[in-house]
Amino acid sequence: MIKFTTLLSVIFLFYSNTLFANITNKIVEKLSNTDNIYFNFEQITSKQIETGKCLIVFPGKLKCKYDGNENKEILIKKNSLYIIKHKFKRSYRYSTKKSVFNIILDKSKLLENIKLTDKSKIYETENQYSYELNSTNGNFIKIFFNKTDKKLKGWETISYNQEIVIFNILDSKTNIKFDENFALPNYKF
Repeated sequence: MIKFTTLLSVIFLFYSNTLFANITNKIVEKLSNTDNIYFNFEQITSKQIETGKCLIVFPGKLKCKYDGNENKEILIKKNSLYIIKHKFKRSYRYSTKKSVFNIILDKSKLLENIKLTDKSKIYETENQYSYELNSTNGNFIKIFFNKTDKKLKGWETISYNQEIVIFNILDSKTNIKFDENFALPNYKF
């Protein structure tokens, strides 16, 4: 009986590892063929839920326009994150060198991290796969992929103020033509 149970455990482990390896390969292939992603988003923190539209351009660019009366925008380029509040004609700059965006927006780093993810850090739910990545700078990041089409579905991380942030990608379109120039407004700092 013990040998049979051990054999079943080995078969289950082998099947599980093979299944996740196969899924990971499909996700890597899908992401490798993605140059940009345009999508609606939902950003959830303990204090609020924000929505809007974003464009990610690999490598290293992101622009999100938030719904709401502040006319808030997030712009990332050249290792800098800008929070822009058009209503107040203000812009705030933060470095992304040691942030999770250093991985999320660098497709080669993201692919490398996904490939190296320990199988015990890959989770499956009804509609997505989650990969807990090992950030070299100690930041926590979990990346979500759609179970059906293997597209990037969002991420979970810890913000600058140590708050959990869940960022959900909704209605995404990949490899679209766009005319976004990722320019900063000319507000005086």
